[in-house]
Amino acid sequence: MKTFNVVILCIIVVLTACQNQMPHVSQRDMKSTLALAGSNRDELERVLEHYQDDPQKLAAARYLIADMKDNYYLVSDGIDSVNAALVTTSLQEGFLERNRRDRWMAYRYEGTAEKIYDAQTVSAEYLIENIDLAFESWQRYPWGKYYDFEDFCNYLLPYKIGDEKPDNWRRIYTEKFAPVLDSLYKGTDVVVAVDMLQHYLQDNYPFIYNNDFSYPRVGGEFLLEYPIGACREETDFLTYMLRSLGIPATSDGYIYSPDSFLGHNWNVFLDTTGVFIPTEIMRTGVSRDWKNSRTKGKAYRSGEDVTSMYYPENKVILPMKRGVKGGFISVFSMNGWIPIGVYKRSLTGRAFVSNLETGHIYQPLDPDTRNPSGYAFYVDNFNKAHALIPDVEHPQKVKLTRKHPLTKYWVNKSHEMDSIAIHGSADGKHWELIGISNTGDKIERTRQIFVDQNALYRYISLTPPEKTRLNIAELDFYRDVDCTGKIRCIAAEAPASMSNLSEYAIDKATDGKNLTRYESGTPGAACVFELELPSEVSCIVYAPRNDDNYVSPGDVYELFYQDGVNGWVSLGVKTAEDWCLEYDNVPAGALLWLHNHTKGVEEQAFRWDNGSQIFCYKL
Repeated sequence: MKTFNVVILCIIVVLTACQNQMPHVSQRDMKSTLALAGSNRDELERVLEHYQDDPQKLAAARYLIADMKDNYYLVSDGIDSVNAALVTTSLQEGFLERNRRDRWMAYRYEGTAEKIYDAQTVSAEYLIENIDLAFESWQRYPWGKYYDFEDFCNYLLPYKIGDEKPDNWRRIYTEKFAPVLDSLYKGTDVVVAVDMLQHYLQDNYPFIYNNDFSYPRVGGEFLLEYPIGACREETDFLTYMLRSLGIPATSDGYIYSPDSFLGHNWNVFLDTTGVFIPTEIMRTGVSRDWKNSRTKGKAYRSGEDVTSMYYPENKVILPMKRGVKGGFISVFSMNGWIPIGVYKRSLTGRAFVSNLETGHIYQPLDPDTRNPSGYAFYVDNFNKAHALIPDVEHPQKVKLTRKHPLTKYWVNKSHEMDSIAIHGSADGKHWELIGISNTGDKIERTRQIFVDQNALYRYISLTPPEKTRLNIAELDFYRDVDCTGKIRCIAAEAPASMSNLSEYAIDKATDGKNLTRYESGTPGAACVFELELPSEVSCIVYAPRNDDNYVSPGDVYELFYQDGVNGWVSLGVKTAEDWCLEYDNVPAGALLWLHNHTKGVEEQAFRWDNGSQIFCYKL
């Protein structure tokens, strides 16, 4: 009888409670949650009874409980160990001992962890506090009046974001950030408020980016104490904070991008105009006209296609024969094409895709086999798709230098090592400037610094700018400008490596391995190298930290072209003898892929046009 009365009360509330638009609450979902709760059912029914005299809060409670049927968190010893590794990485400014990192990088929690359902564990007190605080934040700030009850239920009320364990994030974030917002801004423009909050976070809570590990969501309390993780954790952190301050927020994302080899998420919050505003917590300011420039192909919000929020609506007709059945649209990955959306067949028999980002390369796939169902194609800025059909009758010669585009991240990393002052000394006491290391007009893996002085040196020092920590992937000294007479050296003086980790020790600067590096732990501090004998130094070759995606001598490569339903066709295997590879049998107009059999995990398909490799990327 008790349960029957609660259900009847809920139905009455649905019919009479809110003047604002109500989100749909399925009675079937309510019953499913209550059945799933088992012995915890009384806790959920206590929440409904608690609000029997407050129709709007009762409606909110019903919304949460109905949605709870699919909510759970995961527990295992492995997850606890990964979280401990995250804590250590956070405390060490993003660095972790290689052995420990490699061990937990291989760990996958999916299928091994125990699933704990929220309906069976959450208490009435927890849900009641969450609901009350959510209403307080909705009603406290001036922008709250612009959000209806449906906005509130969808983007303010939820007590969790995904598969994290429920915690007390709402109370803790409110206590932490409400005074911050009050001190920063007393106006009514929610966009200005978010912009000021985000700049505050950038100054006071620098987020450490780390995507080394696989783990479920860690929750708001963990992120406040240890702001570390990938884009999912960044968006969760900002979502927790904004919701605690009455600002409706969630995240958008894409499935996979060839730019980053990952999916990606970013925050969106609801403006008082009813439009969602995108933002990235550690990368941008906030404005109503800010555009998220990452390559997406298609964008989604909780499974809903929101591509048209980021690009003009379009309908791309695919360069395929009439009558083909529908299938997947995919993007390149070196492990196989990854579906990001679907193409359909129109009434006239033409294959088409609605709302697809232009300026990028896509591959149609058969829906059953997921094999290519046509040629890869490029979509121009006028929404026209151009098939990349290989012309085997007109082969061309190509000269390849990279297997992946040089991204802005690595351009910036290279420029961080600009203005390194290089001094020489015969006795370690009297020094003279012999060169400055800069990136130059074109970013290369190494920099050559030519020394004009006709003097003998025993010591060479490298000093970065005052606020910059020196990093060295490789460093060599030569007697001649042709770089044939290499001078042996050892490190004579160097600051301790970042977090004193041995994998970033100074010996890595001269070990002949491009992917190892010295990473100084002290900004502005110099490193001194002692030459084997007093020598004239004519050339210094310095490689800063880099992505190692250049063609490397000694590595084994294979070049492919895409041939429609035939897939990738090999143009031969070659061992690089220099910092480039040449092929003279490449079909004109084809989509190409240079694969390194020796090492590496970053590769991207490209076109050859006007004597250059053309990668499609925006990062």
